[in-house]
Amino acid sequence: MKFCYECGYKLEGYEKVCPECGTELKRPEDTEFFVESILNQFLSDVDQIKNNALDMLDENDLGDIIDDFSINSRKALNRDADYINRARKKLNNSGEEKRVIYLCNKALLVNDLNWEAYYLKGRALINLERYDEAINELISSLALNEDNIDARLYIAKAAHLKGDLNYALQVYDSVLNIDEKSFEAFNGKALVYFDKKDFLEADKFFKKASEISVLPEDSKIKWNFAIAKLKEE
Repeated sequence: MKFCYECGYKLEGYEKVCPECGTELKRPEDTEFFVESILNQFLSDVDQIKNNALDMLDENDLGDIIDDFSINSRKALNRDADYINRARKKLNNSGEEKRVIYLCNKALLVNDLNWEAYYLKGRALINLERYDEAINELISSLALNEDNIDARLYIAKAAHLKGDLNYALQVYDSVLNIDEKSFEAFNGKALVYFDKKDFLEADKFFKKASEISVLPEDSKIKWNFAIAKLKEE
């Protein structure tokens, strides 16, 4: 269902101009924001009712009850899951990182224990080269779901990209302690050792990774370079 973001008129979905108010219809995000505002209006009304009731009764317990109701209403509507689904779809689209972070933050306002919100937010922050923030978000995700190996892999990737090579190796080792045949961990360690110019160790881990799966083209090029360097010695 789509609506005009200006007047709220229900659209068929193909219009370029709103037949009600004449407003030129823009990107899908504009109607998305309008629908979101309708849902949030209900929650805003609940907050207003709470404040009015407190003014009249001056009972903090009532405020707590209504706060709980507001939060539970969001959860009952699966609002955090909705935000996460939209963030997940946008994550792989270049240039959508800030929108992903916005959606994850909205999800966390509903449910601050949603591990995937922290995880997706961390990945988006890596794409924006905000590595320290990304690591913090991914650690928060891992604290809520320690079985998510991908969070560890992205922590290692962020550490590698920010130049903390020893920490990256430690995190990759923690992955291998869980999954001793992790292609991503072997390949990641090889790339870290390559940047450390430890071509012997890079060769060792490129070989282990290649025994599990086909190496990405970038890894193949670096492996060949490492082998060439070792032959010179």
